[in-house]
Amino acid sequence: MNPGHPLDFSFEDAERAQLMAWVNLSADAKIDFFEEMVELAYMSGALTPERLALRDAVPR
Repeated sequence: MNPGHPLDFSFEDAERAQLMAWVNLSADAKIDFFEEMVELAYMSGALTPERLALRDAVPR
């Protein structure tokens, strides 16, 4: 990576930068993000009590 040229930013560099940004977030921000994702899944119908019950069922 050449820090002087903005287009010399590889996928691995972007992945590392994103991971470090996530690591540096506060616990409160991570919890807020998780709660928003759960709410989004619930509001879209992807997360329903029936599906949760199926997931938590004891295997035979």
